[in-house]
Amino acid sequence: MDAKKILLVDDDPDFLDIISIKLEKEGYKLEKVDSPEKAIEKILEFNPDLVILDILMPRKDGIDIALEIKSNDKLKNKKFIFLTNYGEDYLPLDIAQKIDEKFAEEVGALLFIRKDEPLSEIVKKINNCLKA
Repeated sequence: MDAKKILLVDDDPDFLDIISIKLEKEGYKLEKVDSPEKAIEKILEFNPDLVILDILMPRKDGIDIALEIKSNDKLKNKKFIFLTNYGEDYLPLDIAQKIDEKFAEEVGALLFIRKDEPLSEIVKKINNCLKA
């Protein structure tokens, strides 16, 4: 059985390295893009089973990339999730999570995951997305 492919799009090289090591240990084949402008091209080239998008990036954010995915006939069925530091820090966590889930659903993402969650939980959620 071929390894599932994941494309990570994030402008934080340290986070890319950390999450990559963990996901490779899980058996995934990974590609990383640290420039949001290269994301669509890499998706077309690599054809990942899942795209993981940071939301806050310079010049072009993950939401823009998600909307491009959804408007591209070749990519519109591509699975993607948001994994980000962005959040509603001033709200209680349970309310913020409901807002995040609603936002992800409206944009077409499978999930909205915060980077400050334990790494094991992030990987568990990614695993579940790829089983669905």
